[in-house]
Amino acid sequence: MKSWISAVLLLALSITFFGCSNSSDSEKTSASKGAKPRAEAKEEKQERAARIRPAVPVKVSEVDEGTITSSLVFDSVLETESSVEIFAETSGLILEVHVEEGDRVVAGQVLALMENVEERVDAEEAEARYEHQKANFKRTEDLYERKLINQQEYDNSKFDLEQMRLRFERAKIQLENTIVRSTVSGVVTERHAQAGRRVATNRVLFSIMNLDELFANVNIPGQHMLSIEQGLPAVIDSDLIEGVRYDAFVKLVSPIVDPESGTFKAKVAVSKLNGMPIYPGMFVNVRIIVDTSDDAVLVPKEAIVHEGDLKYIFKVQNGKAKKTLLQEGYSNVGFVQATSDIVKGDLVIVMGHSALKDGANVKIVKEAVAAEQGTTNSSDAGQG
Repeated sequence: MKSWISAVLLLALSITFFGCSNSSDSEKTSASKGAKPRAEAKEEKQERAARIRPAVPVKVSEVDEGTITSSLVFDSVLETESSVEIFAETSGLILEVHVEEGDRVVAGQVLALMENVEERVDAEEAEARYEHQKANFKRTEDLYERKLINQQEYDNSKFDLEQMRLRFERAKIQLENTIVRSTVSGVVTERHAQAGRRVATNRVLFSIMNLDELFANVNIPGQHMLSIEQGLPAVIDSDLIEGVRYDAFVKLVSPIVDPESGTFKAKVAVSKLNGMPIYPGMFVNVRIIVDTSDDAVLVPKEAIVHEGDLKYIFKVQNGKAKKTLLQEGYSNVGFVQATSDIVKGDLVIVMGHSALKDGANVKIVKEAVAAEQGTTNSSDAGQG
């Protein structure tokens, strides 16, 4: 009986032991099987988070083609070909002043009148004497033709007539000198004449500048001497008058290089005034155009990102920012010529690219596109 009980107990213990062992192994196997899906789920979650990372709002501009020039830029001072002072040709009292500073005048226009009573009387007297002498000479000439007087009497009468003519001409000049006229066309820059003031001969009364013949002298480095020639187009503008430009051209080129500065002088003349104010003495920027490139791919300068000596731009492709090296050609105030990897129609980021990474998700702001392209039908780039 005891041996039978012992056998039963031993069997029960064995069953219990093996059951626990199998349960533990089953749990370990189950745990090992569940670990891998959780890791994979975490990685997939991270990748999904990267894919749905918020897009950076950016402003873009569409690359276009156009004409761009290569130019040399200099600072200078505007001058005029004709600047004159008008002097009093005679002494006397100024009766009338007909112009003020800033008035535009033409050559021969009356600027002022001086007292001329004495000069007018002298002119009338000289004219009367001259007419009287002409009548006397006519009678003398008639007698001479009839051989009633000799050659000497005829010559004396002719000499007296010429003397009277010269006196009359001199009297007319003296009378004319009391009328102050402009010797050139231009603008009155200074007025010293004043009605009621007595002036002496050779007193400065007015200063006049011809604003139709403006130019600027520039000193150009000698290495550009072969590329600068008469007739090259140019542009003149001034910081004092924003946005106003004047067409100009190279009028003269000096054939001599200054050995001290290594530069040569060129005169750049304004072609035609466009109605906006520009005056001698103004500081101006002179841009001489030495070459022109047509159908150039133009990238706005706001799109350029500088990294050391290299320049990049960010294009928008499929909702992502693509960093592109900029190979540049000519440039002007607003644009730079792209010579590779950028074509007409590309969208380049001009705002929002300061901290942008290559491949980042971007979103084109509708208002920005409307402002750049002149339309309200802009669309967003994909958000990834």
